[in-house]
Parts: sequence; structure tokens; C-alpha cells
Amino acid sequence: MKKICFLFVFIAFWGFPAFGDAGEQEEIDYLLFSPNSSNQFVNEAQAMIQLDKVAKYLMDRNPAAGQISVYGYAAFVANDIEPLDLSRGRALFVIRELQKRGLSNDLFADPVGHGSVDLWGTNINEADRGPNRRVRILVDSTVLTPAIVQAVEPEPKTPAVVQEPIQREESTFPWWLILLALAALAALIFFLSRRKKSPPGEKGEKIKVLEEEEIRYYAYGLYERRDYRNGEDEADWHQSICELTAHYEAEGYRVILYWEKENA
Repeated sequence: MKKICFLFVFIAFWGFPAFGDAGEQEEIDYLLFSPNSSNQFVNEAQAMIQLDKVAKYLMDRNPAAGQISVYGYAAFVANDIEPLDLSRGRALFVIRELQKRGLSNDLFADPVGHGSVDLWGTNINEADRGPNRRVRILVDSTVLTPAIVQAVEPEPKTPAVVQEPIQREESTFPWWLILLALAALAALIFFLSRRKKSPPGEKGEKIKVLEEEEIRYYAYGLYERRDYRNGEDEADWHQSICELTAHYEAEGYRVILYWEKENA
């Protein structure tokens, strides 16, 4: 009778955690680290793809400062490596990878290393140790899994971005057009005055005509870099002229704006 009771206790201690964690192991299927490593995944290609998806998911959720937590874990192995330091290094490595993908540093809580706790499986062989070399990413105490990231991945937002400036133009008077025209007139007067005072160009001088289409394309690139937010059309226009002019002058060209070429 005592042997039977001992057998039930053994099964409850070892068997139930293994069965209970089976459904939860999905969270670590894509971010498993190599043994004794805090900066190398078992499957680098798959991990990079999943990190891209997680970063996009988090940016679309627009989390608040400190809302994202990353916990690191380590398998139980008898060696000289401190599991708490190793697991914290894994959490820090994942945070830095997500920051490379556009997430701000202030969105993350401090990385936490839990070491060899909450172990899955028996941890008595390499196959059971592998799932414990993992990280756990949480947003507001919700653990992210591949299923969550894939299930709520938003549709592309390109149509909304294209329509936004059109709605703003219909509802308000386009004062920026007047300012742009005044700025263009001032620039024209300035360049014409400089042209009268400067000696004619030498033979073989390289001249670059900065066309309106090129300026407009460059300004749209500045708008894209801001992820289509906080658009400043006039500022983008002038910044495009300055940066393009500096670029071509550095290559030895004398830059002429498109409205000057008739008098060049």
C-alpha cells in the first residue's frame, strides 16, 4: 500500500507538470537558444523571422512605456555557468533584437532572468533541456505566442495613409501652398541675384538641374521615414532642396533649380 501511494506522489510531482505545460510550450517553439549561449538561437533563420513578426505586432499595438516584459530561462545543467546570468542575457538579447526592428527602449521593462525554474519536461536529457533555453515575451501580463501574433496581425495600412492628406486638404484652406509659393519666390530672387553677381561658368562646368519631380520624390521619402506621421510638407520640400543641392555640389555640380533653367 505504501508503494502505491509513493507511486502516485511521484506521478503527481513529475507527470502532471509535464502534461500541464504541453499546451504552453508553443510560446518557445521559435526562440530557443543554443546550449550555454545568450546570443545564438538554435534556428537563427526561423528566430529572425519570428522576431520580425513580434516586432510588427508590438508596434501595431502601440504599447505604453515599460509595458513589454521579456523573461529569460535556462535549462538545469551541472556546469560553471550561472543560470540567472545566462537567462538574463537571453532576455536582454531579445530586447535588443526587437529594438533593432524599431521598438523604442522605453517600451521595455528591465530584462529578467529566472534561471532554471518553471522547467518543462524531466530535464534529464538534451531533448528535454532544449525547450527550457527560452524567453517569454509579455504585454500587459499576456504571454505572446506564435498563434497570438499570427491571429491578430493587422491588414496593411497603406490605403489609410494615402487618404489622410487628402482629407486634411478638403477640410482646411491650404495655407502651406501660399507659404511654399512665397518661399519659392524668395529662393528665385536669391538665386537670380547671385547669378548676376557671379562670373559666367567656365567651359566644361558640370551643371545639374534639380527638377520638381526629383524634389517631390525626395520629400516623399522623408515623409516615409517618419512612418507617414507628422507630415510637414513645406519643411520636407525645403529640406529636400537643401540635401539634394548639397549632394550634387559635393560631386562637383553647379545646381540649378528647375525654375531657373530657362535663364541658365
